[in-house]
Amino acid sequence: MKTRLITAAVTAILVSGSALAEYGQSEEQITNEIEAAIGADAPNFDQLDSDQNGVITRNEVVTLTSLTDDWQDYDKNEDGQLNRAEFLAFEKEDMQDRAKNYEKAADEAEDRIDRAN
Repeated sequence: MKTRLITAAVTAILVSGSALAEYGQSEEQITNEIEAAIGADAPNFDQLDSDQNGVITRNEVVTLTSLTDDWQDYDKNEDGQLNRAEFLAFEKEDMQDRAKNYEKAADEAEDRIDRAN
């Protein structure tokens, strides 16, 4: 899904390549900005479940701050760990947030292109 979003944004931006050059930003710079706004792909459940016991603990996701910050919102049964269903709720919301960031970055890039023309 992320790849399709990036591809659509980059394609739309690249059709105005001459405007980008006039504005002083390369196609690669715009692409990098969009990708940074979306953020790196979050790891999946199996990658995070390092001990492969079927649940994820806070210790296993310590680097995934978007999850640890809102842990209590996803730990529905309040057992201190996330099962696959609880993690899927996080993933869905995380994808929606990244899609919003993508749209914002694409809109900003489009505005820069319009100003350059």
